[in-house]
Amino acid sequence: PTDLAKYCIEIQDVSAGKAHGILTEETVRMMLTKHKNDWGLGLSLTWDADSLRFQHGGKNAGFTNDMKAFAYRGKAIIIMTNADNGGKLIGEILRSVSNYYDWGISKPRIVETIELPLDQLNKFVGHYKLDFQVPGIGDYLIEIQLKHKHLFVIDPNNKDTNVLTALDDLNFIDLEKGDEVKFQAQEDSVLIGLLWNGTYQFNKIDD
Repeated sequence: PTDLAKYCIEIQDVSAGKAHGILTEETVRMMLTKHKNDWGLGLSLTWDADSLRFQHGGKNAGFTNDMKAFAYRGKAIIIMTNADNGGKLIGEILRSVSNYYDWGISKPRIVETIELPLDQLNKFVGHYKLDFQVPGIGDYLIEIQLKHKHLFVIDPNNKDTNVLTALDDLNFIDLEKGDEVKFQAQEDSVLIGLLWNGTYQFNKIDD
């Protein structure tokens, strides 16, 4: 976490006008410029202007980590856990720190959920593939299963599981983690894919 903190500080310092840093101003500008699915150069980006935030998670067997930093506010948080299911703890820590320092990240919110019939939920079941190759993994596949009237997203790559609850016919949320999934369908209602947290595109490959 100390190394990642230095990384965040360097990006923030160069953004604030630091000269002769480890990173050049041009490199940092590319890192903080939104491209496809709000990704910069190696970083996921969210919010804009003075509130621009850069972030990246990390996952290895037995470890779950996250990093979020403001480009222009001099604030950041790095959370590292030694657990496959560390995402739950990370979410609690992030919400607590954000609330204490009034960062506005992961604010609790009230959502209205609906219950879809089992035959409709069953249409979402199947395997989905990320639309780009992941270094060290290649094809990044997830599986959606139907259990106990809920959709379970099984990620064999990081051993994580999400439980999805319907917001409407195509939009779902994990009420515990806050992750949101938007399913995509053709005009004939055939499912073709999903968008995870507005960033990661998965294409459906089988039922």
